[in-house]
Amino acid sequence: MKRKKTFWWVALTGLVVIGIASYVGYTYWSGPNPNELDREQMTEEDYTRALELIDIIKEEDPLGRRQNVTRRINPQETTGLIFDDPKKLNKGNLIDAMHLMTHQKILATEKAGAIPMTHDNLKEVRDYLELLRDKNKIKNDDYLQLGDIIERWEQAIFDEIDKEQDVLLEEMYAAIGFSNGLATRAEEELFILNNFGGEYVYTLDLEPMPEEEEQKEDVNTNTEE
Repeated sequence: MKRKKTFWWVALTGLVVIGIASYVGYTYWSGPNPNELDREQMTEEDYTRALELIDIIKEEDPLGRRQNVTRRINPQETTGLIFDDPKKLNKGNLIDAMHLMTHQKILATEKAGAIPMTHDNLKEVRDYLELLRDKNKIKNDDYLQLGDIIERWEQAIFDEIDKEQDVLLEEMYAAIGFSNGLATRAEEELFILNNFGGEYVYTLDLEPMPEEEEQKEDVNTNTEE
């Protein structure tokens, strides 16, 4: 009799554990949820908006099939590229920075690290690419390939950034993290709020980079004033 009770107790405990694990797994993989939000890193306004976005995403994808990573993933505000150390000047650093800049705009089940898609960061990756060429640290084919990608981003053309991210991953010999398409607008905004904060939401509708001549005119105008 005791053995039967023990058996049923063990069986019941096992079912409870499996049920909890299944629920946790479903919650995790069925899409974003409030538990992913880091309230200490978010303003009250950003937190409220993030909750709204989670509801929108769940309405758009009720079964959580997209499984897009929108949670906080160790972000940084700048590229971190080092220009004044010849020993650290290499193509790999550029590709890594560019790769992290794609994360807000793509659909992927694996992401690690993030850099916002801003004009300042675009200027840094462009300047770094040109420095690599000036110092003969990059092959011409690689220079042209990466230059084409950066040029599209400078023009605020992101309709193929998922494919471009995969190209960058291939250059990194990555085995995971490849994209499954583009992020929805709600997914991208939630990613931005989680990783960079509300001040970067404008990058959803990033304007094309101004031409160099326009930049020079602006500088001259400011100087005259």
